[in-house]
Amino acid sequence: MCTAAVYRTKDTYFGRTLLLIFAYELAIANYQSLIERRIPMSDFEAELIHHAAPTLLGRKQSNLFSLPLSLLPKCREEIALYGKKLAEKGICIVYLYSFKNRVFIMVYRQNAMMRYLRVPHVRDYLISLGYPARIGKKDAMTETLAHLRKRMQADGDFPHEIGFFLGYPPADVFAFMREKGQNYKCVGFWKVYGDEKRALRIFQCYRDCRDQMMEQVTAGSSILSLLGAA
Repeated sequence: MCTAAVYRTKDTYFGRTLLLIFAYELAIANYQSLIERRIPMSDFEAELIHHAAPTLLGRKQSNLFSLPLSLLPKCREEIALYGKKLAEKGICIVYLYSFKNRVFIMVYRQNAMMRYLRVPHVRDYLISLGYPARIGKKDAMTETLAHLRKRMQADGDFPHEIGFFLGYPPADVFAFMREKGQNYKCVGFWKVYGDEKRALRIFQCYRDCRDQMMEQVTAGSSILSLLGAA
């Protein structure tokens, strides 16, 4: 029974004061409980949420982010654990590329990526760049990503087709190549040449995913528990 219920009085001012005091004490208690339950995030987890929340929550087929190479020895075991746990949910984590003292990590939903890479004009274009003829098939994913890695190493940069792997609208990826990165309508997670309103809604959805997951984890939930992979 709450304190305010015990001290019943005809003095409505006194009663309201007790209610306010109780509400304040309850808020303080809840805040302290929140702090006590807060789970500190590792460097890897912070980057994972900030950059890959849309993929983790099923709103995007993949995300790419980087970590300093100097952090890799400290994070390697943790990344392996996440890779094993998330694989049960159809989410893969791969080391894609190392460049200028950073390692690039791709987090992707395998089924979603395979469906995208089987889109005929996307598939045909990628095959013309030397990607395997079976691109978009499960048994070709390792070879496909190996070829992407090879092209990144050769160029020392991201090849334009990286947009396909990240799930950007094919029309925008092709337009980006045709326009040499110029003449776009707006820019957010990618440069938009087609449906601007739709793209802006997607950008907001991705930001909401990041904010939602960050809020839940800083409140005490673990990333794996949120995904049902704990």
